[in-house]
Amino acid sequence: MGYREELEELGVNVAEGIDRVVGDESLYEMMLGMFVDTVNESHIAPDDFDKNDRDELIRHVHILKGMTGNLSLTPLYEGYMEMLGLLRSEKPAEAKAVMEKILPIQQKIIECIEKHKA
Repeated sequence: MGYREELEELGVNVAEGIDRVVGDESLYEMMLGMFVDTVNESHIAPDDFDKNDRDELIRHVHILKGMTGNLSLTPLYEGYMEMLGLLRSEKPAEAKAVMEKILPIQQKIIECIEKHKA
């Protein structure tokens, strides 16, 4: 199974993501690598939801929401969008539950991206 097919099985809309970068598949793949770097830089841990100061957490979630949306990483985008709404509504426990639900999917997407890096 190829790179695109593996991502699509994980819920990624690869064709839409490539369309967002004007059909440049190599640019899309480069941006997927940047997504992995961003996840590592904007790491969100479960205990982050238990802290009183949520500004930094909201900033990281917002960054990841935007990036996953631009890359059409649909299950992650939907999860980060829901998390952002919950955090802005002062519902950190619910946002944490969403994060815990999408983390395994995110990890599988990251593993796929890393496996196919050139």
